[in-house]
Amino acid sequence: MSYPDRLATFHGLWDDNRATATQLAATGHISDRPPLEALEEGSRCVSCSNFVRRELSICALEGSVGTSSAAHEHAFGSFTLHHPGCIRLQVRIPLDLQATIGGSHGGYRMQDMKSRWERRIAAHQAAPPRTQRPQTSSLFSLPTELRLEIYRHILPSLDSVTEIVPLNRDSARVVTKAGQEKTGPRDLSKTNILRTCKAIHHEALDMLFATTTYQFGSTKLLYLFLRHVGSPGRSLLTSVDVYCGSREDAITFALLATCSKLRRITIRFPRPTITFPGSRIWIMDGMACLLTLSGLEDVKFGDCGANFPMYMNESKPDAAIIRRELTRPRGAAGGVRWVDGYLDV
Repeated sequence: MSYPDRLATFHGLWDDNRATATQLAATGHISDRPPLEALEEGSRCVSCSNFVRRELSICALEGSVGTSSAAHEHAFGSFTLHHPGCIRLQVRIPLDLQATIGGSHGGYRMQDMKSRWERRIAAHQAAPPRTQRPQTSSLFSLPTELRLEIYRHILPSLDSVTEIVPLNRDSARVVTKAGQEKTGPRDLSKTNILRTCKAIHHEALDMLFATTTYQFGSTKLLYLFLRHVGSPGRSLLTSVDVYCGSREDAITFALLATCSKLRRITIRFPRPTITFPGSRIWIMDGMACLLTLSGLEDVKFGDCGANFPMYMNESKPDAAIIRRELTRPRGAAGGVRWVDGYLDV
């Protein structure tokens, strides 16, 4: 099945988890059941297989259990039970502590703890939702334009084209190239304003994406960046410049298609055509995922360097096909056909 066919199996079932659905389809999956969770909202417990939201994840005990029941009870203070039957509650208790709480295996004590955690989770679920308190800071009495000017002076300045690179050679963390090349101590306090409250975070974060084109030396770097900024950052991203032609093209462009404000893209393909005879499946999927992008206003084709004299540029007929597809109205049907899993242009 081609990527569009696989993605179509998620329609109607995964509409609220589109970013997850596109990544799964790009990696060869189809939907055969309703979604269980979104990848960025949590994970499954390795013990009981129940889904654990990130804010309700159980913390592991650090160090050994205390030598008294009071210390043992205090050690469990940081636990938040996500499921009453989770076997992780069956914590091993040292022999000297078992003697103090009774029973060779401490069975009574374990049952007592389990009942306590069941009561705690029931109380948590029954608690009314928290209401957001109104802003009382004098900062919000200022006009929005003045607040944005304040953020502009506080946040780190970015060039109009900012290159993103891996933090280390094989690292999954990404940073700006200027930040990587900086010598001496780094001032990490400039982004602390993003941690003050949600209102300031949303207003200030928009400034880091609205007028900046982020440049990437590979689609792998772009994918790591998209995962790093999360759904808030992806919803604000407006412009990217990316070097394509790798195995990560499919999953990267699938996730990039969920960036609702993306308007400009510069594509650097080290080949002159969309596909070629005998193209590998990862090349076909990469192009299929790229062509799911729509609603863009500016599509350019950049140089790939001296090592690739034959690359896709403005004069190539395939470039016109890509531009036509990427600039079609958002949500409009694509104009290319797929025959037996291959692109028919």
